[in-house]
Amino acid sequence: MYKIKKKIIYIFEGLLLFLVFILLKLLPVNSSSKLMGFISMLIGPNLGISMKAYNNIKSVFPKKNDKEVNKIIREMWNNLGRVIGEYPHLNKLLPKKRNSKILIKGKKNLFLVKKKNIPAIFFSAHLANWEIAPMIAIKNGIQVLTIYRKPNNPYVSFLLSYIRSNVPLAPKGPSGAKQLIKALRNGTSIGLIVDQKMNDGIRVNFFNKPAMTAPALAQLALKIKSIIIPVQIERLNGVNFQVTFHKPLKIIKNKKFKTTKQIMTEVNIIIEKWIRKRPNQWFWLHKRW
Repeated sequence: MYKIKKKIIYIFEGLLLFLVFILLKLLPVNSSSKLMGFISMLIGPNLGISMKAYNNIKSVFPKKNDKEVNKIIREMWNNLGRVIGEYPHLNKLLPKKRNSKILIKGKKNLFLVKKKNIPAIFFSAHLANWEIAPMIAIKNGIQVLTIYRKPNNPYVSFLLSYIRSNVPLAPKGPSGAKQLIKALRNGTSIGLIVDQKMNDGIRVNFFNKPAMTAPALAQLALKIKSIIIPVQIERLNGVNFQVTFHKPLKIIKNKKFKTTKQIMTEVNIIIEKWIRKRPNQWFWLHKRW
């Protein structure tokens, strides 16, 4: 009985998401993004889960008053809604010869993959619209295998796979890890989002507080010859973005390879800077600490 009920719920969720996708697809990308941002900002701050965001923000920015914190929460929900509204239009966001919605900086760092003939581990965070980074790399002729969390609902998973059909994906978990290793060894770059808590990770400071951090990025870079490139994504206004490919991290110091913890400490510090610059665009709903 439980399995039947669960399947019915999955079908209902899948149909609902599909209908929303179709409706948003019919709208121009600007309208779709703005509409979902407005709805999300209207509903989100009133949900109980927003208390988690409030506590996280107060913990990181203790000097901010309630008015400032609540403003960040509202704008965070607006950004999340916009991300949903942009899903059906991701290809329309990609850089074009005219009227590009994405400003790309640090292209020379992106092309180091070709120049040095070595795969890269691109890392980013849940900032702005984090879906666009691997699409930009692929559009520029650099193949990127991106790790993702497969939804429990198979119908939702199918729809999201369809939306991301032009981006090679590997599921989070043991099988996905094997795919990442194989990709790097074959010369294909990989993309990781590394700002979430990992219970069986390593303890690394994040905003001066110990946070369980996934060490895979550092471990892969040390195990397989590859370069680590930070990718910063910022929403400038509406559906206009800036994506910056920063200089690669140095994993060798004094002729010795850095430790996994040293590398991940640098990674967390970089992500901190991005969040401090645009706190209203980060996903504060994570249980990060």
